Amino acid sequence: CSSDLCTRTRDIVVTMVSFVFTVLALVAATSAAKPNFLVILVDDLGWNGFSINGNNREVLTPHVQALADQGQVLTNHYTYKFCSPTRAALMTSRIPGHGIWDANPPITAPIGINDNMTMLPAMLKKAGYSTYHVGKWHLGYYQHKYTPHGRGFDKSHGFLGGGEDHFNQCDACANHIVAPDWSEHSVTCAASTAKCDVTCPQQGGVDLFNTTAPALGQNGTYNSYTFAAVAQEFLSEHDSSKPFFMYLALHNVHQPVEAPPDFVDRYPADDYNSSTISRRIYNAMHSAADEVVGNVTATLKATGLYDNTIIVLTADNGGTFEHGLPVEGSSNWPRRGHKYSLFEGGIRTTALVHSPLLPSAVTGVKNNAMLHVADWYPTFCNLAGVDPDDGYTPAPGDGVDVWNSILNPNASRPATRWHAAGGPGPDEMVYCLESATSGAYRNGSYKVILGSSKKQADGWTAQYPGSTPYIPAPKTACGDTPCLFNVEEDVREMNDLAKTMPDLLSSMVARYKELYAAMNKPNGHEEIPMTFDGVNFVLTEPTAADPCCEKMKETGFFAPWE
Repeated sequence: CSSDLCTRTRDIVVTMVSFVFTVLALVAATSAAKPNFLVILVDDLGWNGFSINGNNREVLTPHVQALADQGQVLTNHYTYKFCSPTRAALMTSRIPGHGIWDANPPITAPIGINDNMTMLPAMLKKAGYSTYHVGKWHLGYYQHKYTPHGRGFDKSHGFLGGGEDHFNQCDACANHIVAPDWSEHSVTCAASTAKCDVTCPQQGGVDLFNTTAPALGQNGTYNSYTFAAVAQEFLSEHDSSKPFFMYLALHNVHQPVEAPPDFVDRYPADDYNSSTISRRIYNAMHSAADEVVGNVTATLKATGLYDNTIIVLTADNGGTFEHGLPVEGSSNWPRRGHKYSLFEGGIRTTALVHSPLLPSAVTGVKNNAMLHVADWYPTFCNLAGVDPDDGYTPAPGDGVDVWNSILNPNASRPATRWHAAGGPGPDEMVYCLESATSGAYRNGSYKVILGSSKKQADGWTAQYPGSTPYIPAPKTACGDTPCLFNVEEDVREMNDLAKTMPDLLSSMVARYKELYAAMNKPNGHEEIPMTFDGVNFVLTEPTAADPCCEKMKETGFFAPWE
């Protein structure tokens, strides 16, 4: 047949197959065969952290690659520019700033995600799901109602704050960029007034929590080993007559840069030198994360749960950039920017979806549909047969059901369900709502960045591991005016179109301000003071005498204190 006829025939077949599977999914949602959901969140994963985007052949991640090869690589998947707000968006379906915070809370802060909203696990429990959390939380815990169990997870095992030492689970080590290699690994984290002024773990400050109580005596094992084992245990003990939702939030590959010998040894020492040793360990951290994925997938298959499970893997933000320096080995190339940045390298994340439920016609492909981490909430709810509207009308959910976009790669983004009341419309996405003059917004292929965020981490990390460690931002940086990019044609965001397309810039800035006015809503903790550090809003660190620290000193482990 002619090439045009073949193309049309193929498109018709794909559409028909997709329609059939959509119907089957809807039927499943009303029967006992509701799909299982597994979300794997990889911390601070760069665009080139795994091999699935085709740019990093140095790192060894075969299990993630296998999921991608038999699933879809999501090339247009967005999150917030850093940690906690992304997790809040996943759990509530809101854009940070729209009823949920856009800051990273310290472990001692008396704060939690807006409890007027129903989080995803609690919503899925209405549809008969068993719900499991493993790994990082970082969404508040000062009262039990803000813990994973309080927000709807039947079982939970992990840490409550935003970071810790991978080996001893000491929160005081959370901000170390590079730790010594294993042979010199220290088991002590120095006392810090911001971390309750204790030497950890000898005097306390351990962050490890098991559903309703501290996991006393269970620290001291590399996080990825623990999280894999717990996830496998939860799955092995799961009642297969019920569907499940598991949120597996890994600590890898977040700093400190640490990995045990069996992963480090996979990268021959002769391939590295004294100036690149941290990259060797960082690569090993990626392999450790990949091993978790492989072990959990194997357990799904061994328990007979795999065939009815949808797996979503994503980063929480782009490759990391801490304390003014890129972490050696972290690469978002060719995307500009890093974690904390509203350039694509900070918010356009490595992601995939994998499931035996997907028709073969749409597997093994790259899907360029515009997606956001907040979309998985309504997508899962609809597949489970439960209304995704949690009834919190001051800030309706921003996520959209993207299952059609998975079945029909490159489909247009639908409008939010509150578009008629002022919410984002078709092919619109708000990335950040810092203020009326600072944030980021996309419409179709075009993206506008306003305010100080465009000055943060706006260069490039290494093109690939082993190349130049840092490439400065172009001299034609956006400066103090809004900047405009076509992010589909200009993947490096090199060409600011603000001067050549002033009318488009003006209309997009005006639209952002309209959306900001409609979406700037209280986060439930407006009484907690935040300060602007020139880049982000941050919460003030409490002192060592605060109630959180007093509670921690009772056992040496952090726990709710009210």
